[in-house]
Amino acid sequence: MTQPTETTLRARLDELMQAGVRADMATLDTIYHDDIEVMDLGIDGRLVTLQKRDFMALLQKTFRDRTPEDHLWFNLHRLTVTGNRGHVLISRKIPVGGPKMMIDLSIDFVFEDGRWQVTREVNFSRPDADAA
Repeated sequence: MTQPTETTLRARLDELMQAGVRADMATLDTIYHDDIEVMDLGIDGRLVTLQKRDFMALLQKTFRDRTPEDHLWFNLHRLTVTGNRGHVLISRKIPVGGPKMMIDLSIDFVFEDGRWQVTREVNFSRPDADAA
């Protein structure tokens, strides 16, 4: 049985990143909590808030016909676990919301039903300077 540790949270984060760029809806369905809320704040101040199904549909559309290996860059800033709660602060370069974007993600996890699940994602998106 999986335990709520930094090691298992890091493994789940890796699984999340892989499933996202592969648009693996079955895996994402087990990672995203039924009550997840995803908030994306753009550099222009635009805030978009999505629930589970809408966010998964956005990922599916975004990564359709893309090469997953082209979108695996990340910089993990911090990963913490307190009891059954986890938090990850990470930066990614992915094409969600437009061309390749630099996205800083604050991701809240809960360890529930024997696995880590994402309950909230707060993202700040801006154009990736390297892609411009």
